[in-house]
Amino acid sequence: MLRLRPYKKEDAGRIVTWVTDHDGFSTWCADLLDWPLTEASLEKCRLAFEEQSDGWLMTALDEDGQAVGFLMMTRADYRKNSLHLGMIIVDPACRGRGLGTAFLKLVLSYARDILGMERVTLRVFAHNAAARACYQKAGFRETGLELGCFPHGEERWDCYSMEALL
Repeated sequence: MLRLRPYKKEDAGRIVTWVTDHDGFSTWCADLLDWPLTEASLEKCRLAFEEQSDGWLMTALDEDGQAVGFLMMTRADYRKNSLHLGMIIVDPACRGRGLGTAFLKLVLSYARDILGMERVTLRVFAHNAAARACYQKAGFRETGLELGCFPHGEERWDCYSMEALL
C-alpha cells in the first residue's frame, strides 16, 4: 500500500541517492535546486516552502514507511481550484512496477478530495518519455508543447504541459 504525507527533513537522506547525474537532476527538477543534490539543498527547499501559502512538498511511503517518491505541490489557486505539480520523482529501485502511476493517482485523489481542486497541471521535458507515459496512465493529458524552453548546456529542451481534470 502506498501512502502520502508531507515531506519531512529525514526523507532527504533517501531522496538524494535517487539522482546521480547532472542530466537526470536537470530532467527531474529543471535546476530549481543546487547541483549536486544534497540534503542541505533539500532542506533549503523545505524551508522555502514553509514560507509559501500556496505550496508544499509531499512524500510517498511504501508499506514499510520508507520514502519511495517525492514531489512538490505549488501554485494552489483556491478560486480557480487548480494546483501545479513539480519535481516528481520515484526511487529508481521501484520504477517499472506501476508505483509512479499509483503515486500520481494518490496525489490526484488528495488534490480532489482534501484540497477541493478540479484541475492539476504539470510540465515534463519531451525527452522524458517514461514520465510522460506515467502521467498519462495516471490521467493527465498533453495540453501544449513549448519548443526549446529550457537551456541545458549546449542543448535546448522541449517541454510538454499536461493537465488532469478532476
